[in-house]
Amino acid sequence: MWRMFIKPEKKQPKRHVPTKEEQEEIWFRYFYETHPRLELKEWGRRLRVFRFCRANADQTGDRDRLMAAFRVSSREELMEICDHLGITLQSLPEIDAASAAADRFRIQEYPNLKQPGHLKLFNLPAHVWVRPGKLVITISDADKPFDVTPRTVKAVETFETKLGFLTERAVDPPLNDKHCFCPKYYPEYFA
Repeated sequence: MWRMFIKPEKKQPKRHVPTKEEQEEIWFRYFYETHPRLELKEWGRRLRVFRFCRANADQTGDRDRLMAAFRVSSREELMEICDHLGITLQSLPEIDAASAAADRFRIQEYPNLKQPGHLKLFNLPAHVWVRPGKLVITISDADKPFDVTPRTVKAVETFETKLGFLTERAVDPPLNDKHCFCPKYYPEYFA
């Protein structure tokens, strides 16, 4: 005769599930951990196009940065914006559509052009990427690439004075979530 032994289940300790208020408190503690509210409010007042974007703690390698995005509706507009910023777009050889879609260094909408990537804009280290319908510029501190410092903000202020007609094409917010310190998500600081 076979005997079957069933192992009694161990009781799992009760796990605390944070309330909505606790989740908000955790978020605000994280968001203002590196830069206090008054500092971010001052940055928001000083910068017209660029926005402070807090690193996403869930993504490895993400960093704090200043971001701006500009609307692009055609290849001619993309070329005009890049010329104004001093960015040279490199041409790539023609390939079939499936291969072009798999190549992440090609601009999706214009597969014969290479993504700009890491470069210098007005002597600032920047990352420029063309997404569907917009060109996104990301700037962090040169010496502390995972942070934004007052020196970075001052340099970007100067950069903004050189944008000219591009300020009218700015997309606000450049990053459409609560990681972006902008009027949409933090209206109390921009009133």
